[in-house]
Amino acid sequence: MEEKINRYIKGHMMTIMGVILISFILLFLGEFFLYRRIMSINQIISEGFMQIKEAGKVIPTLILKK
Repeated sequence: MEEKINRYIKGHMMTIMGVILISFILLFLGEFFLYRRIMSINQIISEGFMQIKEAGKVIPTLILKK
C-alpha cells in the first residue's frame, strides 16, 4: 500500500508542482491588479477632495457701494 502511494506521488509530482506554481502566479497577478485599482481609486478620491477644498474657498469680490 505504501509503495502505491509513493509511486502515485512520484508520478504526479510535476503536475502538483505545476498547479502550485500556477496558483502562486495567479495570486501575484491578482494582488498586482488589485494594488493598481486601489491606487487609481485613491487618486480619484484625492482629486475629488481637492475640488471640494477649492470650491469651499471664498472668492473675493468687489462690493459696489451706492
